[in-house]
Amino acid sequence: MATLEVVNPQATTVIEAVAPAPRLDTMRGKTIGLYWNMKSGGDTALERTAKLLEERYPDTEFKQYIGSVGAVIRHATDEDIEQVVDECDAVVGTTSD
Repeated sequence: MATLEVVNPQATTVIEAVAPAPRLDTMRGKTIGLYWNMKSGGDTALERTAKLLEERYPDTEFKQYIGSVGAVIRHATDEDIEQVVDECDAVVGTTSD
């Protein structure tokens, strides 16, 4: 008698959990990076975010970043990330997905 083994062709799902970054103790006087990967609308969301934060924390400074790899959608390299880490206290990023 023949046997038939049924297998599932779907790959095992890999789930990676990343803990959120710790909150800043204050936003006053901090430098906030604004990272945009060039997806449509992300720049508008970042502009609005910066405006609202600046109204609430007038002494906050903002720096804009765009990834250095890619054509239409820009990805941040390790060097890009290190620059942001060196220059900013926190980062807001958009993907517009």
